Amino acid sequence: MGETELDGQEAEDEPVLPPVSTFLVAGWAKWMMFLFAPPLTALFAWIGWDIVQVRLAGTGWSNVWLFAFTLATLGGLVLLFACGLILVRRARLTFNHQGMVVRGIFGARTIAWEQVEGYRWSGGNLFAYPAEDRWPMNLSHFENQGLLHAWLYCHVPNLDAMERGREAHEIKWDNRLGLSDEEKAARLGVLRRVVKSINWIAYAAAGLGALNALFLDDRLVQLVAAAVLIPVPVALVCLAFIHRDQVRLDYREGSLYPEGATGLLASSIALGLMSLLDHHNVLGERLQQYTILLAAVGAGLWLHVEWERIRAQRRWPLIALHVASIVFLAGFWAGGSLYQLNKNADVSEPAWDSTKVTAMRTSREKTGTSYHVTVAPWSASAEPVELDVSGATYDSLGVGASVEISVRSGALEIPWVDELRPKKALR
Repeated sequence: MGETELDGQEAEDEPVLPPVSTFLVAGWAKWMMFLFAPPLTALFAWIGWDIVQVRLAGTGWSNVWLFAFTLATLGGLVLLFACGLILVRRARLTFNHQGMVVRGIFGARTIAWEQVEGYRWSGGNLFAYPAEDRWPMNLSHFENQGLLHAWLYCHVPNLDAMERGREAHEIKWDNRLGLSDEEKAARLGVLRRVVKSINWIAYAAAGLGALNALFLDDRLVQLVAAAVLIPVPVALVCLAFIHRDQVRLDYREGSLYPEGATGLLASSIALGLMSLLDHHNVLGERLQQYTILLAAVGAGLWLHVEWERIRAQRRWPLIALHVASIVFLAGFWAGGSLYQLNKNADVSEPAWDSTKVTAMRTSREKTGTSYHVTVAPWSASAEPVELDVSGATYDSLGVGASVEISVRSGALEIPWVDELRPKKALR
């Protein structure tokens, strides 16, 4: 019995359940854990060991905070996979007509049905919501999902169905959508098509921009992608303001309202990625200051529109995670938008000057080897600046070499380095 089939039954057709049912971790989950956890644990441990050796050799990882954070993250991943191997052997879920017994790594606990708010499907996975738990309980890795779903169906409410019923009630009494059911359905249909079109435009532009940032590095492609991506969040937030409570900026599977979360996610991440991978450098702190200001405004507007839906989650870790994700995406969009506008809308002439190379280094990134050159202060910067350069430029330079550097003023008055090249010898 699947999700749709069972939830569509009438109350009198409720399934007959045994007195007790016990569920072990599904075979596919065990095989996945046994297949991938040991090599991944070894890989993360080896990466940590390699990072330590590089730091001890003095050839990288000089930032102590980044070094400590990376090692702590890798150590956490090693511990996570080790615990996962134990959990798939010990985990067990037992249902009876009084409640459920959940056995984990360190023990078992009993939860009465009255203490479970309900269940819902998300992305094809089944979750239960114990009232005292900070996080929902993922039940998708247990065997016999049909019977497991039947137990929940008979004892606790379907939260998705409750939310859809609440949305249907809201729509029925929302005269802003029209007076008749046909008018309301037509108005919502128009909003869905508009939001869906904006989302698909964001997907296409984000894919193009990410592909260009990773492999092509074509300025025209970057310009086109940025010109499309920057207004997407603005358009979605404006739609949510104009059609208050009728356009969602979050995502809830099966919602009756149009949802713009995926378009916001795609455009924000793509803009941030395009800007982070661009080899040009900005000078000064003005970009960071503008980014903080714009991100605060964007996140504030987003939270203002969605706050009632965010509060409805009730669990403070979920609320905190939701707010943090909004702030993160707003920051990515703000920083990426300002960077792209400042660079691509800049029509100023480059100002050339000369300086010297004081240090050179390479770093290994996911996208390949990156090349960095530090230059001494010059007219546009009172402090040494580390610049990202191409491999060809890096190979043509050396410590102490004289270089020519061009700086543009930027469309937003944020100066940025356009080009670095070896200084031509005078004849």
